[in-house]
Amino acid sequence: MTKTIFYFDSVNSTNDEAKKLVENHKVMSGLVISDHQKKGRGRFGNNWVSMKGNFMGSAFFPVRNYNSIDRLQYKVLKTLLNLFVKITKKNNFKIKKPNDILIGDKKVCGILIESFVNNNKLFAIIGVGVNFIKNPILKKYKATNFKKEFNKSINVLEFSRILNQEMKKTII
Repeated sequence: MTKTIFYFDSVNSTNDEAKKLVENHKVMSGLVISDHQKKGRGRFGNNWVSMKGNFMGSAFFPVRNYNSIDRLQYKVLKTLLNLFVKITKKNNFKIKKPNDILIGDKKVCGILIESFVNNNKLFAIIGVGVNFIKNPILKKYKATNFKKEFNKSINVLEFSRILNQEMKKTII
């Protein structure tokens, strides 16, 4: 990971923007964050509903091989869970495999890991969405947010900085 955080008001997808940064600007790693995603996505092409004030970001970096990517999923979820416990001083988060973090039985965070090759190098992109102040009302599953559960406001830029540091320590 790098110290570089790329901020955008609005993008189609932070994962797509991360890929563009590598392909067009020869940036090897970083964290893309945005206030809004027009076409955020989850697994199997499902939409990720983005709401201003929530975290939408994608970390990207080169990896050695596809086995490295396979091991990322749980490491990322564990890193996020530990970070949430540290922020809230609460321990009622749980990982729902393969890619969610719940508070009780309600989704508060989801990740999407994608990979691509550029100039013969393999890259991983870890898309992260966290419901800090709002959550969608969905039929498929229950969702919640930090504001509702803990009456706590989280500064997205500060969270981005801390997440960047934590991922550098534990994942890369």
